[in-house]
Amino acid sequence: MRRDLEYHARMRVLHIISGDLWAGAEVQAYTLLVALQARGVEVAAALMNEGELARRLRERGIAVTVLPENEMSAAAVVRALRKLMRAWHPDIVHTHRSKENILGSLANRFSIRTASLRTVHGASEHAPHGLRGQVLDGLNRWTGRHWQQRVVAVSQELQRKLLADFPADRLAVIENGVDVDALRAQVRPVDFRVAAPDATHVGIAGRLVPVKRVDLFIQMAALLRERAPNRLWRFHVFGDGPLRAVLQQQAAVLGLNEALQFHGHRNDIVACIAALDVLVMCSDHEGMPMALLEAAAVGTPICGHDTGGIHELLAAQHCGALVSEHRAEGYAQGVMDQLAQPLAARPLEDSPYTADAAARGYCAVYEQLLAANRSQGGNA
Repeated sequence: MRRDLEYHARMRVLHIISGDLWAGAEVQAYTLLVALQARGVEVAAALMNEGELARRLRERGIAVTVLPENEMSAAAVVRALRKLMRAWHPDIVHTHRSKENILGSLANRFSIRTASLRTVHGASEHAPHGLRGQVLDGLNRWTGRHWQQRVVAVSQELQRKLLADFPADRLAVIENGVDVDALRAQVRPVDFRVAAPDATHVGIAGRLVPVKRVDLFIQMAALLRERAPNRLWRFHVFGDGPLRAVLQQQAAVLGLNEALQFHGHRNDIVACIAALDVLVMCSDHEGMPMALLEAAAVGTPICGHDTGGIHELLAAQHCGALVSEHRAEGYAQGVMDQLAQPLAARPLEDSPYTADAAARGYCAVYEQLLAANRSQGGNA
């Protein structure tokens, strides 16, 4: 066994995650835990919801404790987390998202008081609403400053934004990563491509929420049909969320019913992305979206908003067109450019965007925190 694996095998890390959806943060957390496990780290997960993440982690032999947030009060969750921490005694407590940051920090502080960090997966999508929202937002920032020793951003731009809330010496950047070989093994024929092999397939993947700007994608689809009426277009929306009915109505008004399909959640999303001629990422802002990394891994050209992690990945890997004109017209032109002449992408496996590279980065941070914790007598 390699020397680093011998060290990591003595390390226990408890991840605290919502687990309510199978979306970007959950996919990233799953990929990271599997990669950490492969490097010899003993990992476990405390989830606030039963669901796809819990199922997949169990399939990998990773211990999962579900503390259902819809059945338990916040105080009860904290008590349960304290009990879990005292029983399992992790060396590191690693939290994801604001609610889990607060509950995990409280439980850790009032039990084992070990080293702790959080991953920030993206900028906040909503301003704090009302007094309760402001209090929770303040608690989230306060616990990050005082009860956690590191705040990890998934992109350089996100780190710059976090400087407004956290000291620079507590911030680190570790890009999201994917298991390239595992993703490529999932590529296979999919129904929509088999049904229309001669069509041009353009898609978007993500939650149907305002920040993802699926409305711009639908407007872009209508423009592309106008500009290239002789091309057989097929447009695809992968994912679900509260805006689905509104977006379906928008597509109907624009006469896209036959050309645009809402797929909802699909278990074969990697194969779907691989079947596209272009994947569009037109979010207002992003950290480092997993769908983007999946497209880069399987060789699907990307048309993405020139912002955040989208800019960083596309600029580094040459795997798509960056769009600075954040309007339907800009994305329509970006798609046409990619169809006319896709860029020669760099291999993702030689980049910082692999699961193993992310695991190495987190192991380095874990080791720093453990060393600092030991020098302080084991009291974080």
